Amino acid sequence: MSKTIKFAASMSEKEFKELESLRRKTEWTRSQFIRDAVRAWKAEYLRPIGVKEEAGEYKTEIPTDLIDLKERRRRAMAVAGRFRSDIPDLSLKHDEHLEDIYAEIAREKDEDKAQ
Repeated sequence: MSKTIKFAASMSEKEFKELESLRRKTEWTRSQFIRDAVRAWKAEYLRPIGVKEEAGEYKTEIPTDLIDLKERRRRAMAVAGRFRSDIPDLSLKHDEHLEDIYAEIAREKDEDKAQ
């Protein structure tokens, strides 16, 4: 496992109480909750380029509270097949494409360290 970094974050008392309320629903530590929130944010806002949503009736709304695993699975099934990629063999060679993405991320990290 990589080295753990500790940091402090400032927020209003109201925001902190909201965070704690949501966190308690998961029964996670603050660290687990923050890590998962960052991953969710990255998944939502840093989507791979070239993936487009097909036109359709699917509409998304940002949940106001945490969603349990069963609901996440239901939502995932609801959107399955509604996206397309500009990569024609993605479904056949997804592992190879994923390796390429990981290699690109590693190169970017190396470049950042070099600067």
